[in-house]
Amino acid sequence: MKRTLLLVGLIILMLSSACAQSGKIELNWLTNLEEAQELAAKNNVPILINFTGSDWCQWCFRLRDEVFLTEKFEAFSKENLVLVEVDFPREKKLSEKVVAYNRSLAEKYEVKGYPTLMIVDSKGKVLTQMGYVPGGPDAFIGELEASIKPDPAFFEKTKVGDDGLKYYLHLDKAKEVAKAEGKSILINFTGSDWCSWCHKIRDEILTKDEFKTYADENLVLVLADFPKRKEQSPSEKAHAQSLGKTYGVQGLPTLLIVDVDGNEIGKLGYMEGGPKPFVDEIKRIIK
Repeated sequence: MKRTLLLVGLIILMLSSACAQSGKIELNWLTNLEEAQELAAKNNVPILINFTGSDWCQWCFRLRDEVFLTEKFEAFSKENLVLVEVDFPREKKLSEKVVAYNRSLAEKYEVKGYPTLMIVDSKGKVLTQMGYVPGGPDAFIGELEASIKPDPAFFEKTKVGDDGLKYYLHLDKAKEVAKAEGKSILINFTGSDWCSWCHKIRDEILTKDEFKTYADENLVLVLADFPKRKEQSPSEKAHAQSLGKTYGVQGLPTLLIVDVDGNEIGKLGYMEGGPKPFVDEIKRIIK
């Protein structure tokens, strides 16, 4: 009997301690994006939208416990973010109005699973998309900062892709170059280390002299890579995610032709026949 009472007492003590610890963290989660946008514009900060299943999603629980309920995230968010929770519970009851509103936001941002975190500006434009990040608040905040406080040097960075072509990593820099040189822009959305159709485009088209010659004279190239094993800087990952959301890219490979203002004017994927029909299609799009 004494052991039972002792065990119950320990459990109560542990629960009380956990509740007290959680109670120290004060995060202001709004539930209305429009209200958050007004606040974000006023304070000149972005918005973190947390699409979650608050009473059933295990990865949402891990994100909550390892990141959100920490003093580091609390301090960071108070200075740098407006927080919005968009909940999809299974047991908790929400009003029909809230359910419909949350569903409309999930459709707008094409949310496919939970947790999904959208970092958007005060106008609702996606800066990047995130999910659970292992490593606690430091790792999470580090990745988050790449989208809201990008490295100034990243703007100028270029990379030589697996196809041997020189790519800009930031679209705004590519727009500057395209405008100065009178060229169009090709954004290559690829999964460079896993996507078999991306590899076919690389091997059958992008590495061929006919395409390289045409691209050198007529195109500014931008790389938006979504690798599974390759290391990427947080800035590169965040910008690729942002471009994917901005242009509504649904699958890889996708190659977009955009003008010097970033407006999409054409879309390509894998094409049989080598570089000639591919180049001919780009010419048709540009005209």
